[in-house]
Amino acid sequence: MKRASWMAAAALVATAGFAQADDLIVLDGGPRGLPEEYVVERGDTLWDICERFFREPRTWPGIWALNPHVTNPHWIYPGDVLRLRLPDGPGDAPSPAGYTVGAQSAMQVSVNEGFIEEGKLESAGTVVNSPEPKRYLAERDKVYLSLKKLDEARVGDRFSVFRVVNDVVHPETEEVIGRKVQVHGVVEITAIDKQVATANILRSFNEIERGMYVVPELDHYHVVAPRQNLIDLTGTVVDSLFELDELGQFHVVFIDRGAKDGVQVGNRFFVMRRGDGFLQLTREQDRKLPWEQIGEVLVVEARDRNSTAVITRSALEIRKGDRVVMQRHY
Repeated sequence: MKRASWMAAAALVATAGFAQADDLIVLDGGPRGLPEEYVVERGDTLWDICERFFREPRTWPGIWALNPHVTNPHWIYPGDVLRLRLPDGPGDAPSPAGYTVGAQSAMQVSVNEGFIEEGKLESAGTVVNSPEPKRYLAERDKVYLSLKKLDEARVGDRFSVFRVVNDVVHPETEEVIGRKVQVHGVVEITAIDKQVATANILRSFNEIERGMYVVPELDHYHVVAPRQNLIDLTGTVVDSLFELDELGQFHVVFIDRGAKDGVQVGNRFFVMRRGDGFLQLTREQDRKLPWEQIGEVLVVEARDRNSTAVITRSALEIRKGDRVVMQRHY
């Protein structure tokens, strides 16, 4: 969105100063009739825009706080879209926080170790046996596969090994939204007999056991770079890849919004929470307190109605049930 031809057009007036994150003021009101968004024109600065719409240029840090896609407040460009206020709606709408994760910091090399399967999960077969004298199998170990279509199998075919962990129950609606699948590794066929296919374990993300299912190899490695959010969207953290009550940076979580809701790989969500950090309050008491941003996640896979995301930053431990907010233009 940034265009070098206009770089000289948007420097902030020097007397505006540079606010610290703790000084940012989120503007959730503003003059009557204030537009929700403004398209930057040639010569605009945050200082000038605030003077025009708020008659107070020193409120520019509040506008900056509402627009985390503006990484440097001294540089805005013609065609950039700035949010001037929060959208009209319920009074409990969460507001942006005072910190974000830069695009380069958020970029992840993602390993697909799990997902929520929304429909019927079809396996291609199972790991039935192994000549290895141990329960837990790993890379370079040999296994025997029972395949549903053994006659179609070929030497060199690869399969991902997985297990179904549990039904995923939405923490708010208590509805079952799918089944959590955990991928444990990849195997490659080396020989085919009348009853089984012999395979070597090429990669093991977690220990592999007899009885686990296999499917044709999934795409396990891909680089995910942040992309600009196209819509505003709110969702919930419904589960995590591993059975942990509290999660932090680089842990994998699942959220209840997916491709059919407008989510794309590379979108980023703020993680929000309200309440008391020490006391256990009722839901009614919680609702009286403001939302606070406690982290950020990057979507690495978007299925129809759920997404897999990596925590790229966490100020507090993230939990199942936390709210996630996608902010348009971020």
